[in-house]
Amino acid sequence: MWLCSSDSSALRSAARRSPAEPLGVNLVDLEVQEITLFEATLLAKIRVSNPNPDPLQFSGGSLKLLLDDRKIGTAMTSQAFAVAGFESTVIDMTVHVNTASAITRIPALLEQDSVSYGVRGALYSQGSFGTHKHVVERSGSLDLGSLGETDRPEAAPSPTS
Repeated sequence: MWLCSSDSSALRSAARRSPAEPLGVNLVDLEVQEITLFEATLLAKIRVSNPNPDPLQFSGGSLKLLLDDRKIGTAMTSQAFAVAGFESTVIDMTVHVNTASAITRIPALLEQDSVSYGVRGALYSQGSFGTHKHVVERSGSLDLGSLGETDRPEAAPSPTS
């Protein structure tokens, strides 16, 4: 009887420690690091948000980067990082993209008015009960028609003689 009571109190304690709200992830930026004939290496800046009161210690993660609902690469990090409760932090993740696959998608993307993008995968936190897998997913859409509209320089007046 005592063993069952002890096990159930440990489970209740573990349930209290697991995040009540799922983590937030956002793709902040992509920076080109290196391009070769067969592969491009990018640096993905990912914002991880913790909407819970307790801080989380992460040991790394792996996220698929999606463009028009198709995987273009996998972002990975083994770097440990922490996110305080009710805070967010930006982490760097290395992404490897098949260059040929990316190039073949460009013509179709240029014909579209908008492009959907997303990240999907898992981040791993460490706690008193071992490693916890946080499944994360975020998607959005980029309006290609509006890109650069506000940044276009006005035509310079023609010189008069």
